[in-house]
Amino acid sequence: MKQSNRSDVQQMLGDKKMLEQVAKSPDAQALAGLLTQGRDQAALKKIAADAAHGDTAQLKELIGSIASSPDGAELLRRLGNSFGKK
Repeated sequence: MKQSNRSDVQQMLGDKKMLEQVAKSPDAQALAGLLTQGRDQAALKKIAADAAHGDTAQLKELIGSIASSPDGAELLRRLGNSFGKK
């Protein structure tokens, strides 16, 4: 990740109000529904823990499965735009 992109991400993550607004948005709620669809909580926790420790393969697969559907891709695009506008 480029240094400027990294600092932009760090700045966004530091903006708790913006994160809260995005997290409460209908798009974030829809994404949460897609993430949990067909998966139990333990499996999602393992994917998150693995990613936190550097193994992002399952996370990439999960995001890829969402992004491969037209509705999922549109949802991810809107969420990405939400971060850019706040």
